[in-house]
Amino acid sequence: MGCICALVGLGFILIYNATSGLNFAQGELVMLAAFVFYAVISAGLPYLVAALVTIATMAVAGIVFQRLMFYPLRDRSFLAFIIATIGFSIFARNLALLIWGPYPLKVPSFFERDVVSFGTVVLAPEHLFIIAVTIVVLIAQYALFFYTDLGRRLRATAQNAEVAQLMGIRAGRMIAITFMLSTLLAGIAGVLLAPIFLVDTEMGLNLILKAFIAVIIGGFGSVPGAVVGGIIVGLLEILVAVFVSSVYKDAIAFGILILFLIAFPQGIFGERIAERA
Repeated sequence: MGCICALVGLGFILIYNATSGLNFAQGELVMLAAFVFYAVISAGLPYLVAALVTIATMAVAGIVFQRLMFYPLRDRSFLAFIIATIGFSIFARNLALLIWGPYPLKVPSFFERDVVSFGTVVLAPEHLFIIAVTIVVLIAQYALFFYTDLGRRLRATAQNAEVAQLMGIRAGRMIAITFMLSTLLAGIAGVLLAPIFLVDTEMGLNLILKAFIAVIIGGFGSVPGAVVGGIIVGLLEILVAVFVSSVYKDAIAFGILILFLIAFPQGIFGERIAERA
């Protein structure tokens, strides 16, 4: 769960850094990816092919999302984009309800084995797979942003789009690519999440709330913070459910949020902002 929160939070932060807007539809994009994965699997395609088709579909959906939701509002206040993404969230849930119905759907497991044992520790193979895929995605993301020309252009656009454009960088194209990367991450999260949970129309709302809390804990705007915050939220949520009570599983994330807002309002990796008199 920590890795899933990290992936959703990372997609959330990418959009924020590139546009200064908050994409509250990120959870619904994960939900749509899970439904698309279910549909492709139901069509009889192998798991790997179905996963690639789903991720590619979500990457294309990111460009469409950017053109329809962000581009018309690019010169408006950030509040307009936030309201638009909330509206899209409602639309996406109802669209999924019309297409796939109100009943939760089950995607078969990736693996034939039910558990993997390491001495006295027993884990589901899907959980190990999620951790491994998340590590690979984070390494690939780091390599993209810091060791490629495209990554440097993306970072320059995120820092200052106007200056980047004066330097010859096509800022609009970089923002479109950022949206594509964000929905690609949503596609990966949806594919990983579908086999271990029932796929339903409400799964996205819970994900975006946890991811939003994770990025605040990690430090708003910080990519490492989104990852660390996601893992903290996921771990503490499950530990409280196991050792205290599952009744408090969802409440613990909000308790952590309140604690950080009081004690560490800038987050773990957030920059301190000081005003000179």
